[in-house]
Amino acid sequence: MTRKVIVVGAGIVGASIALHLAEGGADVTVLEAVAPASGASGKSFGWINANFAETPAYFRLRRAAIDAFHDVADRTGAKAPVRWHGSLWWEDSGADFDAHFDELQAFGYEAELVDASGFRALEPNVADPPAQCIRTSVEGAADGEGMTRALLAAAAGWGASVVAGCEVTGIVTHGDHVTGVTTSFGDVTADDVVVATGVASGDLLAKVSVRLPMDNKTGVIVHTAPLAPILRHVIMSPDIHFRQENDGRIIMGEVFSGGGLDEDLGESPADFAAKMLERLRARLPSVPDLKVASIMTGERPVPVDGFPVIGAARGVRGLYMAAMHSGITLGPLVGKLAAQDILHGQRDELLAPFGPDRFN
Repeated sequence: MTRKVIVVGAGIVGASIALHLAEGGADVTVLEAVAPASGASGKSFGWINANFAETPAYFRLRRAAIDAFHDVADRTGAKAPVRWHGSLWWEDSGADFDAHFDELQAFGYEAELVDASGFRALEPNVADPPAQCIRTSVEGAADGEGMTRALLAAAAGWGASVVAGCEVTGIVTHGDHVTGVTTSFGDVTADDVVVATGVASGDLLAKVSVRLPMDNKTGVIVHTAPLAPILRHVIMSPDIHFRQENDGRIIMGEVFSGGGLDEDLGESPADFAAKMLERLRARLPSVPDLKVASIMTGERPVPVDGFPVIGAARGVRGLYMAAMHSGITLGPLVGKLAAQDILHGQRDELLAPFGPDRFN
């Protein structure tokens, strides 16, 4: 019998789970309260990396995710929203810089030191190159909205349905088993329900007494108007992070997840954008016509311990959750591994440290 699965949330994580479930033969419906990628996925810096993994297990997951991103993009034809030119990082200096490089080396990551001369050769338009930086050539960046929509289109090609403007307000159970969801359009039945609603995941799961503690963070990302190609790498400097999209826009923020506003100074999104634009102009002094085109503010989904939460809910059979920061990096891999777990009960060892039971 065909498994009927509802995926709640059409960000990159939900879109990837939907695609892999549909490829696996499930009857998949994606329910999204607003529009695809309307949450963090569409307001992300989009850096695809395994740079700040903190533990060996998390590094292995993130490094595998980079390979999975290539695979999914190749299989679905979703190459246009992605750039693979590596990153140049020098946020820290001195002992902190050395410690970070040593950690990457210990993990076996593809990282190398680049001096100022090498930096100029790689990025001639960026002023004041550091004495040394870390280049990670396997990294890339993605347009979160573009990638999400590409994954949903691929899922639809396998028969999945995507319903936008349909808010899921509750999870329906019978005994200890999920039977569907309650929505703004009425009840929808299912054999399995996957909660991938980003910052709202904890609140939705709490309605059936499932605990997912979140510590969501506010982030701001600024886009410029499109420019001719001037950058290849993701640039991670101490005061600004920036990169160029395939359509010519430069995406910038204070930290790679966007960073928040300085509430103590009463900073507005416009103030933040002006600050970032000033810093960008200092980094790109030879580039004319740098103008802010859009300012994107939103919340980043962050489980309370900072690590992904991926797995079946305890006490409610058929209920699954996938909540994480770095959804752009992890989404394609998490979709594959979650689908294997849901459809076949095959839980990949990469997910072992990241199940929801650690909060129970």
